[in-house]
Amino acid sequence: MNARQEALHASHRQVVRFLATLSFLNLLTIKKEGVIPDQPCIVVANHPSLLDFIVFLADLPNAVCLFKPETRKNLLVSSIVQGSGYIQGYDGTAACSRRIISTAWERVKEGHSVVFFPEGTRSKTSLLLHKFRSTPFHIAKSFDIPVQPVAIYCEPLFLGKNQRWWDFSQRGNTMTIRYLPVFHPNECPNDRATSLGLARYAQTVIDEALTEISSDNESKRM
Repeated sequence: MNARQEALHASHRQVVRFLATLSFLNLLTIKKEGVIPDQPCIVVANHPSLLDFIVFLADLPNAVCLFKPETRKNLLVSSIVQGSGYIQGYDGTAACSRRIISTAWERVKEGHSVVFFPEGTRSKTSLLLHKFRSTPFHIAKSFDIPVQPVAIYCEPLFLGKNQRWWDFSQRGNTMTIRYLPVFHPNECPNDRATSLGLARYAQTVIDEALTEISSDNESKRM
């Protein structure tokens, strides 16, 4: 086991303990649906909460994720990104995009899945998403890597943009993680033949799943 794998395994243990603590305190209930991928892939998901990538780490112990430079200042996640082979994220330049593309391909060849939140920031609400960027789909199409779309639904929305830990700590929170069917970019029909087409398709299936989860939850309350 190399240093990166050791760091990933240590991060996984840390995450599992952290989520177990939140569950014990009745602060977070996690519901899992669908099949968790067992092969390296590009994982794309909406990004409602600060905690969603932590949950991914519990499900995908060998996955790496993009991170923002300011993440290193966050006490919760700074120790996770250090030394684990995570990829520093977008800065809007072409050079940055090329670095992300090449590094993500290297990670996949090493046997890692790579997690992207194509919105580039946390979602507007549990149901309202920002437009997906095309970079992860360009990677998947260029190197014929399977894409695993994932819908993440928070009820109520917690630790979203500008939301506080204090609010999270005052109530019970539920996160539903739905793993949707994997698709292979180079087997898609013509309307998804481009990276932008793949991005639109992934966002559509995630939008539809979020609406369905929300409706199911509402029906159970009636």
